Amino acid sequence: MSKILVFLEQREGVLKQTSVDLWNRVQAFAALSSGSTVTGLIVGPADTRQIGTLFAGTGVVYHASEEPFRSYNQKSSLRLVLELTGMENFSAIYFADSALSRDLAPRLSVSLHASLLSGDLLFDQKGFPDGSVRPVYSGVAMASFAPQQRISIFKLSPSRGSTLRFSGENRVQVMPMKSLQHGIDPLISEVRRIILRENTLDIAEARIIVSGGRGIGSREGFKLLEELAALLGGAVGASRFAVDEGWRPHAEQIGQTGKVVAPELYFACGLSGAAQHLAGIGSAGTVVAINSDPDAPIFQVADYALVGDVHLVLPKLIEAIKEFLKKK
Repeated sequence: MSKILVFLEQREGVLKQTSVDLWNRVQAFAALSSGSTVTGLIVGPADTRQIGTLFAGTGVVYHASEEPFRSYNQKSSLRLVLELTGMENFSAIYFADSALSRDLAPRLSVSLHASLLSGDLLFDQKGFPDGSVRPVYSGVAMASFAPQQRISIFKLSPSRGSTLRFSGENRVQVMPMKSLQHGIDPLISEVRRIILRENTLDIAEARIIVSGGRGIGSREGFKLLEELAALLGGAVGASRFAVDEGWRPHAEQIGQTGKVVAPELYFACGLSGAAQHLAGIGSAGTVVAINSDPDAPIFQVADYALVGDVHLVLPKLIEAIKEFLKKK
């Protein structure tokens, strides 16, 4: 019998889509092993009314809903997971890859003496997770990893089209969880809260991403990308260079030192295609690259290539899309 915990992230009281997808992915392979149970944990106030329709399978979701947990608190979240793990004796804990999990999962691994694996899952012959695989050496090679401890902690990259249709019974119960032994760490206070701009999508959850790099040339150049993303209902991403130059916020950085994304459609505008950036878009669906250099590495992974100046190509592309949308 295998007991599995899925850490479910919320932002400003809304469950992240990557966490919903993660729950359903875990339910899909847990159903292959008789006796496996899946448990969830939400830290912070969140609207749980849609769990019955969004979450596949069966299980219990514990909810530490106190208002002080709204913003991520490293020590308090760690204590809650450790407390629940002590109660339920989990053999595996799953996180969606995010800034939060990159901070919390390693600390949890040390506290539980657990194996920490990241990237994409590897499965055994029965279809149950047996390790992970992820890019190494700036994305030029892939390495596989196997757990060595009794407890395994997985930090999974987003998977394109990972919202699964689960044919089993849907019955997920939400239960309040109050940490009786530990509250919010009184020594940690909120200095500044950084949130996404209103009406912008998180690139980790966007189905369409319009991303820019050095070739965009300036902060003002990204206005074209914002316009294209708005037309397509997508999000704006950026290379590390664009972020380092202060053209875009770090929350939009894609790549080895940023976020790993899995959109259905990815526009690479003025991006050369450095190995570090390609490591972040390996799970993307259709890749459209626009670059003035016909030998740019990005063209090696692109499904559609447009050789030209992005400042000339994008306005025409935007106009063509507007004309198309008018006819619909």
